[in-house]
Amino acid sequence: MMNFHGLRQGRLVRLAQDSTTLPAPADVLWIDLLDPAHEEEKAVEAMLGLQVPTRQEMAEIEESARLYQEHDALVMTAVIINGVAEGRPARTQVTFVLTKTHLVSVRYADPVPFRTFMAKCQRQPEAHTTSDSLLASLLESIVERAADVLEMVAADLNEVSTRLFVEDRNPKRRKVKRVEDELQALIRRLGRKNMTVAILRESLLSLSRLIPYVRQGAEQWLTNGSPARLKQVERDLRSLSAYEGQLSSEIVYLHEATLGLINLDQNRIIKVFSIAAVLFLPPTLVGTIYGMNFEFMPELRWDYGYAVALVLMVISAVLPYHWFKWRGWL
Repeated sequence: MMNFHGLRQGRLVRLAQDSTTLPAPADVLWIDLLDPAHEEEKAVEAMLGLQVPTRQEMAEIEESARLYQEHDALVMTAVIINGVAEGRPARTQVTFVLTKTHLVSVRYADPVPFRTFMAKCQRQPEAHTTSDSLLASLLESIVERAADVLEMVAADLNEVSTRLFVEDRNPKRRKVKRVEDELQALIRRLGRKNMTVAILRESLLSLSRLIPYVRQGAEQWLTNGSPARLKQVERDLRSLSAYEGQLSSEIVYLHEATLGLINLDQNRIIKVFSIAAVLFLPPTLVGTIYGMNFEFMPELRWDYGYAVALVLMVISAVLPYHWFKWRGWL
């Protein structure tokens, strides 16, 4: 799908279009290609005389394929996180083709920053009158969304920390099975947060490379305060990268702590079985001795032999129990 935006009376508006003719290049400021067909890519290329990268080319990870100059246009590909609100975070590539007079965006998803940018353009159409101001505003929306996602991850990690270290986890008050299920659910939850942070790390890295490239490649024709805005976005990226590193460390710590609590619960269960085995071992020994089929066993002819054997079994179980209690093992 192709969306054309141009200036009308100094304000950015969406241009009406039909299926047969395209607007004149002079009337267009921003072309937004959302999941474009091959014919639509070719039409834009013929319209502007530019080469639009394909989806396969956008997925390449080497820097020379993501940041390069073609004639008088800067071609830049960034990674953006998508699907956070739906609980299925994923990475998607967005390519910006920037010239002095046009901005082309190519994307195969509809991430939140583009929707918020559309609303921003409707509120402030007079603030988006050049291609570089459009790009700067788009990058601001992308960075703001990354900051929002990091804040959500931080809030979620704080909730996980509270459940691990503040709430009552006494197994005497809560069923062991329920505790194990909750801990396993926390591990899966931490895994999703780690996936989100990993995508954000890749996104912030791609943007931190893209912005200096824009400032250097388009230095001669950046207008409307765009250099200052891009510099501010670059500072925001540095602070978000540091914050992302802090969250990554916290996720690792919480994951290890959760595994440690699971091991403690499992060791507690093994401990119960081990103590039970030790307590029943002496009575078993007594019963085994008097269960031997020897012809000469004086106790077999005692009137109170059976009672004595039972008392010995009880004493042999009680003494180890009190010994364990005295040692603090129970």
